[in-house]
Amino acid sequence: MNQKKSMNPIPLSLRDKKRYLVFELISEQTLFERDVSFDLKNLLLKLFGELGLSKMNYQFIGFDEKSRKGILKCRHTAVEDLKAGILLLKEVNGVKILPRTLKTSGTVKKAKTFL
Repeated sequence: MNQKKSMNPIPLSLRDKKRYLVFELISEQTLFERDVSFDLKNLLLKLFGELGLSKMNYQFIGFDEKSRKGILKCRHTAVEDLKAGILLLKEVNGVKILPRTLKTSGTVKKAKTFL
């Protein structure tokens, strides 16, 4: 019999629960998405290491350069660690910033409403 196999072998009930964290970076100068992504990932690597970052299941979703707001994805158990990591970010590409976490959401659609 030709039974169609699923592309994703992990059932929905066994997948990790994820959270989307909306953050804002207050600065006087323009910030670029690639700089924010690079500096934030380097800071989190220094803070948690490669193993900690992989357990966190961290992913940079996006950053709006006009509103200076962005979205990060992580595992539901690592939200507080990710918030702490964002708050330790003091500068991006030499530009001093003041980070702020705005909202935590369970869906990316809801998180994008805060951008």
